Amino acid sequence: MSNATTGMSLAIVRRDVARLAIDLATLTKPKVTLLLLAYGLVAAVVAAAESGATVGVAHLGAFGFLGYLAAGGAAALNHLFDRDLDARMARTRDRPLPSGRLRPATAAGTAVALLALSLPCAYAIFGPAAACWMAAGAVVYAGLYTLALKRRTPHNVVWGGAAGSCGVLAGWASVDPGLAPGAFALAALVFLWTPPHFWGLAIARDRDYRAAGVPMLPQVRGVRATAGHMVGYALASAVVSLALVAVTPLGAAYAAAAIVLGVAFVGVCLRTYRAPSVRRALVAFHASGAYLALLLLAMVADMAWG
Repeated sequence: MSNATTGMSLAIVRRDVARLAIDLATLTKPKVTLLLLAYGLVAAVVAAAESGATVGVAHLGAFGFLGYLAAGGAAALNHLFDRDLDARMARTRDRPLPSGRLRPATAAGTAVALLALSLPCAYAIFGPAAACWMAAGAVVYAGLYTLALKRRTPHNVVWGGAAGSCGVLAGWASVDPGLAPGAFALAALVFLWTPPHFWGLAIARDRDYRAAGVPMLPQVRGVRATAGHMVGYALASAVVSLALVAVTPLGAAYAAAAIVLGVAFVGVCLRTYRAPSVRRALVAFHASGAYLALLLLAMVADMAWG
């Protein structure tokens, strides 16, 4: 075999390995998983400040690693269970399973491996409370949301938001297993944020969800009614974000940021309600993600400099 042929073969192998790695990573839904995991990490830091405990880099690193594996395992199950729906939606038909790049058995094996590694390790390192909340997040997302609710009720994403809340409670429990009011306030923030975030996408991708037969709220109740719900949940999120000041060590700098961000989030949803359109719904979807991320940065800055 010539050097040129050998080089070409190695290039093909490297390309295939890289493609496989990307597809396996895609199964874990890294964008949303990392954002919600960051809230679990911040919950651990806030719990430490609340209880007087010490949380080091090793603790946060271990929680971040195991939390990502657990959430990624649940996300892989979501890919597995929803592969028929994904195949009917333009936004998702190029995902690893509907595109045929990965087999269902590979996704199932990946999910089992990630959960089997992360949950026992979390139990051994952080104790039963944190491990149970991690497991609850996986059960809510893969079981309650994906299997039980997504195809049956337009309020699927409301209860699906509890999965992210479980990650926050796991982070807090890794420091303080007893949990405090601040833990539930942080969890409530993620829970309330979830519906307007995904309803914005559902409005913008109306044709996709109708083609897949998923009874999202815009497809069942209409765009304007959904936008009205978005305003309500955005307002509730803003209120809870401010309530954190009363039940956590977060201070005035965070409160100021929460007010500005909350007004902006409610305003974006309100504009969607007043004049619904695909463009405004997409703006609301992206703005909601930015809202949660910027609120997180405000918490980190307040804890670091306060």
